[in-house]
Amino acid sequence: MAYADGCYVGKRVKLELISPEQIRTIHESTLDVIADIGVKFHSRKALDILAEHGAIVDYESTVAKIPADVVEQALASVPEKFVLGARNPEYDLPLDGEHVYISSDGCGLSFRDFDGTIRSSRKEDLANCAKIVQALDHVSATSAVVSAQDCPVETRVLHEFDACVRNSEKHNIVVSIKEDWEARSLIEMAAALAGGADELRRRPMFTAIICTVSPLHQERFGMDLALTLAEAGIPISFYPMPILGATGPVTIAGSAVVNNAELVSGTVLVQLAHPGAKVIHGGGPTAMYMNSGAYASNSPEAILLRSIQGHMADFYKMPAWYGAGATTAKEPGVQSAYENTIAMFMAYANGADVTFGTGLLDGSRILCLENMVVDNEILGMVKRILRGVEVSDETLAVGLIKKMGFNGNYLFDSHTRKHVRELWQAQLGETGTFEAWRAAGQKSTIDKAQDKVREILAAPAVEFPADLGREFDAIIAAAGK
Repeated sequence: MAYADGCYVGKRVKLELISPEQIRTIHESTLDVIADIGVKFHSRKALDILAEHGAIVDYESTVAKIPADVVEQALASVPEKFVLGARNPEYDLPLDGEHVYISSDGCGLSFRDFDGTIRSSRKEDLANCAKIVQALDHVSATSAVVSAQDCPVETRVLHEFDACVRNSEKHNIVVSIKEDWEARSLIEMAAALAGGADELRRRPMFTAIICTVSPLHQERFGMDLALTLAEAGIPISFYPMPILGATGPVTIAGSAVVNNAELVSGTVLVQLAHPGAKVIHGGGPTAMYMNSGAYASNSPEAILLRSIQGHMADFYKMPAWYGAGATTAKEPGVQSAYENTIAMFMAYANGADVTFGTGLLDGSRILCLENMVVDNEILGMVKRILRGVEVSDETLAVGLIKKMGFNGNYLFDSHTRKHVRELWQAQLGETGTFEAWRAAGQKSTIDKAQDKVREILAAPAVEFPADLGREFDAIIAAAGK
């Protein structure tokens, strides 16, 4: 896991957005909602499992009311730490509370070229995005960031996975699974990558995002898929997305309860069926602009709502995975940078282990490769801040201060040489003189990010074993019949 060393932040800088007492209150409110109102599970399989373990199930309305003691016992079996595997084990990602990662986003429909042209997304866009992810130090996982609309609908999710893992050795995120046979085909492909079913369970090659439906619905496909994936050892991030004032209360605390109830009820289901199943506390709750109804993914209220979920993950001792970075900007630039910076910092400073969001504009609809390069720079800065400040005899350097006195020059001292590489270094940002910038062509940050994209895409892709490629082709072909 050599790559993970660069993602290590240790006991990170954290904000106390809400108090322990308030966290407990949200938890107790969640238990109250799940037990008294219940959650609608549209899966008969899920309802049967819940009924077998003491839930009050109304099969006609599909509502399951789960007693608090059943919820508490199920949550106790969620693993606190585990590893997300990668095609190359050097890129394995430990989820242990001391590393932070970002992945590309998912489910977009369009691609933005450098000149601003927008077109429907294709499989080649996923391949190119995976190449960018592979090359960027601070982007740790790839995903079906946009839909492979040029591939057959019935095997599209398999083509998307294929494009990602052929072009990146990093962990993969799967977002668009709908049918059980798709999940089983993906598990077969992932087992081939890992070297067998047992190794896949130990080092899962992908994580599945399972969206809930706000308010308080668990749709049939999602729950049936969650059970299939959990049995195979695939990590699941349940992903509620309540909207303040629309599909959840307009108050942040109220929508936090809706978000938490959906996450907790899904987690309880898979733990009852498969105790110890890998579940990541997730979600992309958001707000909307009341004057237009537009998606407000990075409004202050949306960021605060997701931050509360980070506190809840800490409370449950679960790894945390949140939406952050899905800017509503229509082009790369000032808005996308400030929205993504604030969203990333708040997510990690409030408990996120992974954020899901780089690569898309327009509220997660348009893939923009250069924006990923900018986000990579942002996350490098955020990670440095999260590591905080070490205070030790070595870093206090009192002996050195005394030696230098009033006239010392620290620049050439051995202490400086020893620690200088610990300083954060800009890759895109301008750090030289105005004259030097002008002489170099006055390139903007976006210009330089586009140059970086061109450089990465011009280089050879990582090698993919030919025999594995043939096996993937065969699995996809069989699934399409």
